[in-house]
Amino acid sequence: MTVPRSIYVDDNTEFGTYAPRPAITALIDRIRRLPTSWMGTRLMYALRRLARLWTGDCVDSELFGARMRLYCNGNASEKKALFAPQFFDQEDRRALSALAAPGAVFLDIGANVGLYSFSTAEQFKRYPNTRIVAVEPHPDIHRRLAFNRKQNPDLAIDLFQGGIADKAGSLELLTGQYNLGETRMLKTGEESAAQTITVPVITLLDLAARFDLDHIDGMKIDVEGFEEAVLLPFFADAPDALLPRLIVIEDNRDQWNADLISAAAQRGYALTNQTRMNLWLTRSP
Repeated sequence: MTVPRSIYVDDNTEFGTYAPRPAITALIDRIRRLPTSWMGTRLMYALRRLARLWTGDCVDSELFGARMRLYCNGNASEKKALFAPQFFDQEDRRALSALAAPGAVFLDIGANVGLYSFSTAEQFKRYPNTRIVAVEPHPDIHRRLAFNRKQNPDLAIDLFQGGIADKAGSLELLTGQYNLGETRMLKTGEESAAQTITVPVITLLDLAARFDLDHIDGMKIDVEGFEEAVLLPFFADAPDALLPRLIVIEDNRDQWNADLISAAAQRGYALTNQTRMNLWLTRSP
């Protein structure tokens, strides 16, 4: 299967164009209230399949207190969040949301359509001068993210269209064949493929400078094995003030060439939790 360079995005019609019928809205609400137990999981899958029979390519819905247009095919994160957000990294999102305080800053690296950004913003918006920076390199996924951001002007979410790497420039981005959430940067030595596109990249320190950040409270990184290029230069050169209190990072240790956990420990981090998909690196002041 060859994945086209361009994916389906409707960012021209008004929000509400794809509002589901009342019965489907009620069904989605019922699914979102299911417990995350074994039985709740089984029931979630069954009811989600039923709901999908009456939903089209995308659905306009309120999620995490925000208005979002979520697409039903080809992006597992969107489908999970639309129908059953309580099953989507709930422990990780709660930990990042708990950092909410006046002036708090959260970086969402590999934001996809902003599910971490919007769920964190639900708490951050209660405090003054909070900031969220969402980073997404895929141009069409970024369009989906930008559409959702536009529907919620009260949220302090800034967007960056590009990737984070060990140096500024450009890199090839390989689109996931069946799940856009698996889109990743090509590593050194990997060959380009029909599904790759070229995207701009900057360093994490460049990102902080671009958005005038003098501190970072929380960071989530989901870059499909490219974590070393994001974090190793940052750990080497970042001033203490920029080191986040909590980094939630996708557990891709089987793909890393360096000991990223040890590099983090040299800057005062400890591995404090391991959830189903992620690791928590926590740094005490």
